[in-house]
Amino acid sequence: MAKHDPWRIIVMILALVAFIIMLGFNAVAGAGSSGGPFLQNTGNVSAKYETDITPSGWTFSIWGVIYSWQTLWFVYVFSGFCRRNTDGWMYCEPAILPYGFYITWIINNIFNIIWLFLWDREYMVAGVIILALIAFTNYIVLLFSYHGLNTYFAWLNKYYKVDLWLIRILVQNGVAVYTTWTTIATLLNFAVVLTYNGGVARETAGTVVLSILLVEVILWFVAENFFLDKYVRYTLTIYPVVIVALCGNMTKNFNAESPSRNGIFIAVLLGISCLIFAVRVLLVVWRHLKHDVHQVSDSIPMSPKEISEKKKGIFV
Repeated sequence: MAKHDPWRIIVMILALVAFIIMLGFNAVAGAGSSGGPFLQNTGNVSAKYETDITPSGWTFSIWGVIYSWQTLWFVYVFSGFCRRNTDGWMYCEPAILPYGFYITWIINNIFNIIWLFLWDREYMVAGVIILALIAFTNYIVLLFSYHGLNTYFAWLNKYYKVDLWLIRILVQNGVAVYTTWTTIATLLNFAVVLTYNGGVARETAGTVVLSILLVEVILWFVAENFFLDKYVRYTLTIYPVVIVALCGNMTKNFNAESPSRNGIFIAVLLGISCLIFAVRVLLVVWRHLKHDVHQVSDSIPMSPKEISEKKKGIFV
């Protein structure tokens, strides 16, 4: 008879509770002061600290996409409570998303709430540090998901291909959207700190941040295509997020009649991002048709129980 894993259930439920609480705080912060814990809404704070690379307001609607996508992967992982395979319940046999995934997610949500209060009180330096930690913990969450999927790939590919693709689409691409946006948000907040706390000219601060973003985009393109393809091949949501952010910048900060230095930089960076995304999609399609991510064998893969016996610590 299939057995449940009480500790994993507890960690998963805590991750969901943390997510729900975080959503609640974000909703209250967006509404602003009305006797609640926040003194002003997040949009008003952004308006006080304009920079040369602050995107149009519509850009921030991406948060709705982010949180909707996270909700979808929660629905998927909790469906494992209702599904079984020959080894046990799908949420724990196999434990594709290990304890570390959920624990890091909880920490990430706590950082998210802390940032809301720091932003509300206009503690910009502390805020950018916490926002960087949000992005960093998102990278760790992705690392756990890639490691888990790689570990159980052979078994999933042979017996549960639908789950293989659901993890890629819902979990990995969903978290990647969140990760990319919080990385960009960290850069935007860094521009605020440079301008309003560091006394750096707005244009210079914008150029510095855009330069960092350009380096990050190029480094990621190299890493995903030449070093990490085995893990990240089907994560395709990173460039669309960058493109949305840059489009938001174009609509607000680009003057076609008299373009500024940063306006030109934004336009060039947008063009580069679109080109890289197109190349990436073509490469993924070509590799999918011609080169398997893993060398798939016709032999029977190890069962989840056999694999889990070799795993240790936070990767369990």
